[in-house]
Amino acid sequence: MRSVLRAGKVISFDPAQGLGVIVPCGGEEHVPFQTEAVRFVDVVAEGQMVIYAIERADAAVRAVEVRPA
Repeated sequence: MRSVLRAGKVISFDPAQGLGVIVPCGGEEHVPFQTEAVRFVDVVAEGQMVIYAIERADAAVRAVEVRPA
C-alpha cells in the first residue's frame, strides 16, 4: 500500500548497487530505495532533496516514485 508523497533528503546512494537511503524531513525512520524507484532523472545524488511515496510490504518499508524536489 502506498502513502501520500513526502519530502526528504538522500543521505546515501550507491549507483553500482542501485541502492540508496532517504531521511525524511520530519526526522522519521530512514527509508531505503532502489534505482528503479527514481523518476524523471537518471540518478539522484547524496544531499539531494527528493519527493517520494512509501510502500509497505510485510514488515518492510521502502521509498517508491522518488523524484527531485
